[in-house]
Amino acid sequence: MSGLLAEITERNKAFMAAFAKGDAVAISELYTEDCKVMPTGSDTLTGRNGVVQVFTGVINAGAKKLLLETDEAGPTEPTQMIAYERGRYTFYLEGDKVMDNGKFVVIWKKLSDGKWYLYTDIFNSNK
Repeated sequence: MSGLLAEITERNKAFMAAFAKGDAVAISELYTEDCKVMPTGSDTLTGRNGVVQVFTGVINAGAKKLLLETDEAGPTEPTQMIAYERGRYTFYLEGDKVMDNGKFVVIWKKLSDGKWYLYTDIFNSNK
């Protein structure tokens, strides 16, 4: 696994762990402060408050677990401070019953602390 893919995988594990705890604020801290989130059927929301709004809604709708699966990831420019990820997601209800599944594209930014943060996140349901 490449260094970039390993780093994104670790950030996704933190995302899934925060989701399993129902902690939308912890999820938002994985995003840049000026992030854009573009969920299915919604306008673009900006900033960490938008992230909290989106994932609080999903959690309140009954989702208990999230699985993120990366199909492809790579740098987008020579400085390797911006990267992309394309993959699939599945939200689960209690008892591992599938609530929703779909696909996503994320633009990641590496910030001055050396960590990758979600900058633009678009996801669309397959339903």
